[in-house]
Amino acid sequence: MRVLLAVDSSPYSQQAVEFASHLPLRKPVDFDLVSVVAPPMLVDTGGMSMPMDFGSFLEIETDRSREAIDAVASDLKSQDHVHSVHTHVPIGPPTSALLDVADESGADLIVLGAIGHSAIERVLLGSVSDYVATHADMSTLVVRPTSEADVEPDLKKIMLALSGRPEDERMLTWLRELKLRPNVEVHLVRVLDRFSYYRQDLRQQASDAWQAQHEQAQAQILDFETKLQQLGLNTETHFVESDHVGEALVEYARRHGCDLAVTGDSDSGLLTRVFLGSTSRYVLRHADCSVLIIRDREDRAKAHRQIAEQSLAST
Repeated sequence: MRVLLAVDSSPYSQQAVEFASHLPLRKPVDFDLVSVVAPPMLVDTGGMSMPMDFGSFLEIETDRSREAIDAVASDLKSQDHVHSVHTHVPIGPPTSALLDVADESGADLIVLGAIGHSAIERVLLGSVSDYVATHADMSTLVVRPTSEADVEPDLKKIMLALSGRPEDERMLTWLRELKLRPNVEVHLVRVLDRFSYYRQDLRQQASDAWQAQHEQAQAQILDFETKLQQLGLNTETHFVESDHVGEALVEYARRHGCDLAVTGDSDSGLLTRVFLGSTSRYVLRHADCSVLIIRDREDRAKAHRQIAEQSLAST
């Protein structure tokens, strides 16, 4: 598996490094470490002027980034499950730089901290984590530590946010890639819309369709439970009725103390298949735990082609 890991000097980035390096992946890992040097005009300095010229700034920041990334690379190379480590210190807008390296390296997974520390790191791993998670064509893990002291990942409870779409099977495939301890709990959660914002007569007309959806969801979740138990994992299944799917998922993860929320990348509709669906976006922005967004690169490429074809047809 090829993993792109964004690196800076903030504690949030360091925790993302710890999380990525301790992921219990079954296959050897090839790491691409990326530390982006953002030019001064891209950095929020809080109203302060730059005390040095452009060239000096880039040189100092490049050296600092190279030193930090080399230290991380050295630690990773000493781990048995790591197959190779490659380092990248691009200069430019952090969002496009990270996505470019991810595409060029053929990354299967991008790992980012939820937020940076200083002005520069906020640019690198603050809003950037949201942008990259939204626009990347591969799966993305945004690490949000539960406490400052807890830097090593300790996956005890994982929530799978099921939707009844093909991406649910991809979540199962990802779990098979992990060598999880037998005591890990996998919570299979399916949120069904209550449609309470519709008039009562419309809700009554939709009751048969809702019941059919509920039965289909129940059959799927029981099938998933059987497959996970065959992997030796402990499972819990939950149906939740709510008017807001994302809010219900976030609340469930918080209430049950989940360490990782796993979600697909789409709602219905072509545009939300290309960009991050509203439910996944809500979970990413509001969950207290780390969030893994599962994607299929071929599906994303197909959606991009469809949008391009529609754009050409409309001109």
